[in-house]
Amino acid sequence: MSKYKVGDQLIIVHNPDHEKEVLKEKTKLEVHDDVATISWALKIVKVEYDKPNVILTYRNLYGEENKVFAVCKDVASFDQEMVLEKALLKAFQNEIIDISVTKNAWKRHEK
Repeated sequence: MSKYKVGDQLIIVHNPDHEKEVLKEKTKLEVHDDVATISWALKIVKVEYDKPNVILTYRNLYGEENKVFAVCKDVASFDQEMVLEKALLKAFQNEIIDISVTKNAWKRHEK
């Protein structure tokens, strides 16, 4: 992302290629001996809090923008960080399900 000031106006130019590179670099599955690790990256685009709810808009490695919704069940002790974490876990879960569904579809198509 680059920011330019033209007169009184701030112009922000997003570079989707740079964002894709960063997400690709941070998203990986590695196996070393008998230990497997997974690292997954998402771009947080927007977070909207409406106590006790949060709506998270994120972009994945493929540039697709998605939204997830999470609720903090204990309204009295509403914690933005905790409810955001819950939304992020839902986002990661959606992405993992989506990638496995896509890979299964490719395998069926190849046969």
